[in-house]
Amino acid sequence: MKTSDQSAEIDLLRKKLRIMELEVEVYREMGGLAVKGSSRSALLSRLLEFALKAVDAGSGALYSVGEDGRLTPDAVKGTSGLKDKTLAAMAARSGKPRIRKGTGRQPSKDGGAVSSLAVPLVRKKEVSGVITASGQGREPFTESDLKVLSSLANHLNIIMERAELIASLDSRISQLSTLNNVGALLISSLDHNVVRHRAMEAITRLMRAETGSLLLLDRERGELYFEVALGEKGKKLKEVRLKVGEGIAGWVAKHCEPVVIPDVTKDKRFQGSFDKRSKFRTRNMVCVPVVIKGQVIGVLQAINRIGGQFSADDLGLFQLFSNQAAIALDNARLYEEIKDAFYATSSALAEAIEKRDPYTGGHTKRVLEYCMAIARQLKMSDEDIEVLRLSAVLHDIGKIGVEDRILRKEAPFDAAETKSMRMHPQFGAEILKHIPHLKDIMPGMLHHHERVDGLGYPDGLKDEAIPLTARIISVADAYDAMTSTRPYRKGLPPKDALAELKKWAGRQFDIKIVDAFMKAFKKGDIDRTARQRSSGRAASARNL
Repeated sequence: MKTSDQSAEIDLLRKKLRIMELEVEVYREMGGLAVKGSSRSALLSRLLEFALKAVDAGSGALYSVGEDGRLTPDAVKGTSGLKDKTLAAMAARSGKPRIRKGTGRQPSKDGGAVSSLAVPLVRKKEVSGVITASGQGREPFTESDLKVLSSLANHLNIIMERAELIASLDSRISQLSTLNNVGALLISSLDHNVVRHRAMEAITRLMRAETGSLLLLDRERGELYFEVALGEKGKKLKEVRLKVGEGIAGWVAKHCEPVVIPDVTKDKRFQGSFDKRSKFRTRNMVCVPVVIKGQVIGVLQAINRIGGQFSADDLGLFQLFSNQAAIALDNARLYEEIKDAFYATSSALAEAIEKRDPYTGGHTKRVLEYCMAIARQLKMSDEDIEVLRLSAVLHDIGKIGVEDRILRKEAPFDAAETKSMRMHPQFGAEILKHIPHLKDIMPGMLHHHERVDGLGYPDGLKDEAIPLTARIISVADAYDAMTSTRPYRKGLPPKDALAELKKWAGRQFDIKIVDAFMKAFKKGDIDRTARQRSSGRAASARNL
């Protein structure tokens, strides 16, 4: 027969066994949730359930403690879960567990439960949170219950630390992965506008910001202007200019120093006038200079962190991005300068060739204009338009190999002269084949005198076998030739030249290209003024 002492000892052992089983269950389930990266709210809610189960409580709360000592409830259970905040605050301030034993089964005068526990969660000697348990409707808590909850709190604290560490590592890996992808994205194009917009779109993803902006420096005027401003209010910001040193962005540009501002309203550098113009409310921001070869060329801003404030880690990440953006922008700038120089050189060469024939002045420029109008109607890609542009500029470069007596002849060509003139596409191909980077330009230049019926030159290509750029140049070139006056014939009025294009569409010219030209003409993209220069006979498309 068991004695009362034996029964008490057995009950104590059973209780200890139940607590041990509960601790094992906590590690098994909660550890798994932490590793799987479950949401913080789900993890904290489950932690609270285990804590209340350990002391047989129906209500309670799990609070986090901010830097200012304020308690924020992260998980709550039961109708009286938040009624012990005062006890929780006492535990947070002292760093020691607290117990309110109560004096019966009725609520206490302050509205709290008859009996309550509050146990602090301590990390690195700092209170990071508090767990409370309310025992209303049950026997008052004992010191034994307080020890049980305190012991379990240590396990819960370790699990929370593990979960936060894993979440932090996952976030860091995700950020670095995004940064790597952004780097590849930025160098995927040398187009200034593409690079800048991609940069800002990447910023909003990388920094988890509501919006972002890129301001570039106008050195001559000593001002920053919004090159890219995302969001609905971005257009209004494009009208705004900042003096260097003015506002937060101006200060960053002047001092070449990055800043993180948790509350812009408390920063003297912040200018609310920009928010008034755009009707956008700025709360916080991170702002860094964009530096190339030791010179500030602009400023990057990420504005309004979603779900919180920007941190020092965010600033470091943003600076890495700024460095990548600076390199991409500099590469795009250099590419633009090289491209502009190449276009200028090509145009100068084309003009030099035209000067050998005093009657074709401005021909290349007009053909280029017509080609661009056709390209817009066809909705060609930016890459294809660039190829067409250069092809149009250089389409007659082969005339450098044609004798002056033929180019400058003031009468129609005889058979031998026509044969010589028809060699100019091949002469051009011979010149360009020595420049590998112009391999995409050669087809348009070489075949712009082919005909869709196969009767053109130099290769007699038909229909789709003729490169698209060549078919476009053919129509533009023919229209300019028909409307231009020569010593031996008068240029056609635009309406007559259009009629000729329609007449020969499907035989000499691609029907869809002629159709695009007509649409461009109706929209006003083609010069409607006929160039009547001198008297002579009219030319037809057949004689080109």
